[in-house]
Amino acid sequence: MKRLGLRGRIAVFFVLAMASALAGMGTAAYVVVGHELNSALDLGLRRQSTRIVRQFPVEPSVAAMSGACEYLAAPSCVQVVAADGTIESEHVPGYSLPVDAETRAVAAGSAQGYFTDITLDGYAMRMYTAPLRPGSAVQVAQRSETVDTGLRRTGIALMVAAAVGTLLAAVLGTVLARRALAPVAALTAAAERVARTRDPNQHIAITGHDELARLGTSVNTMLDELDTALRGERDSRAAQQRLIADASHELRTPLTALRTNIDLLRRAARLSPAQLDETVAALRVQSEELSGLVTDVIDLARADDPAAQCEPSEDLRLDTLVTERVEIARRHWTAIDFAVDSAPVTIAGVPARLARAVTNLLDNAAKFSPAGGTVRVTVRDRRLTVRDDGPGIAPEDAPHVFDRFYRAGSARTTPGHGLGLAIVAQVAQLHAAAVTVTSEPGRGAEFALTFPD
Repeated sequence: MKRLGLRGRIAVFFVLAMASALAGMGTAAYVVVGHELNSALDLGLRRQSTRIVRQFPVEPSVAAMSGACEYLAAPSCVQVVAADGTIESEHVPGYSLPVDAETRAVAAGSAQGYFTDITLDGYAMRMYTAPLRPGSAVQVAQRSETVDTGLRRTGIALMVAAAVGTLLAAVLGTVLARRALAPVAALTAAAERVARTRDPNQHIAITGHDELARLGTSVNTMLDELDTALRGERDSRAAQQRLIADASHELRTPLTALRTNIDLLRRAARLSPAQLDETVAALRVQSEELSGLVTDVIDLARADDPAAQCEPSEDLRLDTLVTERVEIARRHWTAIDFAVDSAPVTIAGVPARLARAVTNLLDNAAKFSPAGGTVRVTVRDRRLTVRDDGPGIAPEDAPHVFDRFYRAGSARTTPGHGLGLAIVAQVAQLHAAAVTVTSEPGRGAEFALTFPD
């Protein structure tokens, strides 16, 4: 049994169950048929004895007319016995029905009629003894081999029917097990196919509404989730690889500049004090630029890592956070005027990430605004907007401003690496917020960060 598959075990269990049921039904039928045959024989004997008892007072020869026990082929034989055991009816020596104490008691009137099984001349017989008149009893006997023959034939018929039923059960069990386990076979094939091709985007055909159909539906759902997870992992890896490639490309320029200025410092003795100060200032600017680029790349890579630990979120005042970041921007961008219009707004978020996103929006607006220009910041109704007085964004560049390392043609001469707005979009996604940009060439650009309720 252990070596059989699930289909074979189901078929075997089905056959065993059917065989047990057929055996039980056959046994019950055999017992019922035997009881009915014996009851019919006893009923015939009782009726014949009743007829003799009723007719004997007026027609004593009725006992002799029923037949002596010499003729065992007759339907029945009758014998009249006195209370002392004497056989009063016609009989043939050697073919007399047995007379015992219980028979004499019935003849004497001290006992009731009874049935007994006897053997006469080698033949099995059923005998009924009943009171006939005061001082005598009548014995009526009939061969019972017809009952035995009927039971034997019934038993043979039931055994043949059970064997045929078991054979049919084996055939039906195999067919039903194959059909019932067809969805399981489909599930197995699907699992093997996914393991072989590593492609979970293959569904199982579902038929019916039973437990196996629900199992198939659950497996299809699992395959969809697995496909989504694998696709997300592939996209994440691709994004990280693009990030590494783009960062490597962007790092070449500041590293080259640093190497050049370091080579100049090696010849510091040949440089004038003004040239030396200019070289040191350039190194400071380049190191800050390089540090900012590395920080941006690390932030983007950490957010793309699905295994990275999520930063805790808390309730915070968006208007207060924006006000603090505007004060810092004013000290950094002294030539730009920042106008703030805010109302109390409380949101749930990560303070450090939101502060970085707000700073990037303010720096981006200030960077593209002319000296003396105004950056207008508004916080109302869970929405932050930052508008500048810069040249605006060309229509062909607008769809790409949040892409990593993307820089429009007009922005290539400004400082930066094209990661600031990408970080803003990443922070917005982390907080389920929507970030949008609207712009008209020559009339500035407006960035909006809208938080959900």
